[in-house]
Amino acid sequence: MAKTLLPFFHSFKTPALDQMIIEDEVRTANLGRGILITGLFIPIAIIIHLYFSYGNFSVRPVSTGPINGFFIVNIYMGLACLALFLTGIWLKHTKKEHQLLTILYPHLVFFIFASGGALCAVYDQAMDKTIITFLLACLLNASTLLIRPAYLFFYLLGIYIFLCYGVYLTQPDQNEVLLTAIDGLCVIAVAYAIAYIFWNNSITRFKQDRLIKSQKLVLAHQYEKLSQSNVKLEESNASKDQFFSILAHDLRGPLNSAIALTKFLEEGLFEEDLEERQQMYSLLQNSLNNSSKLLENVLLWSTNQAGVLNFKPMVLNIHDTVQSSVDVLKIVAAHKHIEIINLIPQHLTISADADMIHTVFRNLLSNAIKFTPNFGSVEVHSELLVNEQNGQESVRVSVIDYGVGMSHKTLTNLFRIEKKMIGLGTNNETGTGLGLVLCKDFIEKHEGSIIVESKENEGSKFIITLPGRN
Repeated sequence: MAKTLLPFFHSFKTPALDQMIIEDEVRTANLGRGILITGLFIPIAIIIHLYFSYGNFSVRPVSTGPINGFFIVNIYMGLACLALFLTGIWLKHTKKEHQLLTILYPHLVFFIFASGGALCAVYDQAMDKTIITFLLACLLNASTLLIRPAYLFFYLLGIYIFLCYGVYLTQPDQNEVLLTAIDGLCVIAVAYAIAYIFWNNSITRFKQDRLIKSQKLVLAHQYEKLSQSNVKLEESNASKDQFFSILAHDLRGPLNSAIALTKFLEEGLFEEDLEERQQMYSLLQNSLNNSSKLLENVLLWSTNQAGVLNFKPMVLNIHDTVQSSVDVLKIVAAHKHIEIINLIPQHLTISADADMIHTVFRNLLSNAIKFTPNFGSVEVHSELLVNEQNGQESVRVSVIDYGVGMSHKTLTNLFRIEKKMIGLGTNNETGTGLGLVLCKDFIEKHEGSIIVESKENEGSKFIITLPGRN
């Protein structure tokens, strides 16, 4: 017998998702429905109590014993429903978790109504041979409370046995006992079928509701990410459009100047004046150098943006790396009689891409020279930092000039590609600020940082921090 029933009970097993739903949605639903049906029965119990208290039953040719029993059952059911109703309200609004009581709550409601309906049906049998109260109690439980079908099977079976035993004790007519047993069996069969369908439909609906909610959350999250990406894309496109507009303007100036100067030289306007001719050559060279430097930075920036710029970190001596950039810019500095002082110790090393770091220092030193007055100086300092938590080393390098400095507005927009915040140098040198944008990109590619400290007419200090040797 146990083996034949085993497949039947295995059919009631639920997967993990169903179990989660039972512990959440089913518990919440049962609590609300239990409060509803117990709350509705309280006024019904009061009306029945008043009806029995003030009604006249003496005209009936039956004993008042069953009526008194029915009356007593109504009183106890009313009191039990009042207690369950108040308990349900308390469970719903309390801030503390009472998991066990919340789980037991719908089972208590079921037994109160089922046992009360069975007792009322037993007393009804003694008077008019009906089990209408048992039918109503079973159907109410089946269509309202969500109880696992495996549990419900035994609950209904126990209530049915209780009904049959009560009718057997109170009904002398054995034919009526048999008919009542058959009617009761039909009632619990219908109640179980209704409860089983109601359980499955509710579980399916809870699954669908949870799936819809999760899909809504996913869609909302994806929409938010898409909106953010769209905003960033629009900002990026606007920045690049403005940048290329600035770039075209700045590139056109030096090229037009170079064309005009070459035309003057072609016409031989300065053949007799050696000094003016030398000045024209100097202007032409300066114009072409600015254009070349601008194009070089644009090429590096676009390559980096496209993600095709090779990143090959290696161990670099920071003093030698800075000195190689100083050597490249010695002629430029000599034109303004500016001294570049490399104060970095010989032993400091970093792990970095050589080409990128050379580009960074070349741009920072070039800017420092540009905004330093004639006969000034540019200094390069360094500092070894050690993280106290993990012991990781990093190197801080500072490029310091004592030139014109920058305003707060210039500092705010210094590393923004769409802003042209670099003005003329002390000898009217031009620039777009793209070199600093490139420096920031390259430094961040090394997981480092770059900050600026500057005051107008006091100079600027560019501070970069790079990871030390691994």
